[in-house]
Amino acid sequence: MKVIGAMQTPDGAWRVEVVRHASGSRWYRVVHGDSTIDYLTITRVTELLTQAGIDLSDLSDPAA
Repeated sequence: MKVIGAMQTPDGAWRVEVVRHASGSRWYRVVHGDSTIDYLTITRVTELLTQAGIDLSDLSDPAA
């Protein structure tokens, strides 16, 4: 597995990663504190972040 992209909240508390498996399949991962949730669709990522009070537009490139 390889992380091929990521975005996070300005404080870095929430991070969304795009993960690619060697087989070519891709999914999203949400990292918050010690919790990591793998194999998510973008719909599920949006739902989880919305429940936490975060909009996708709050996320930015961590390297920026």
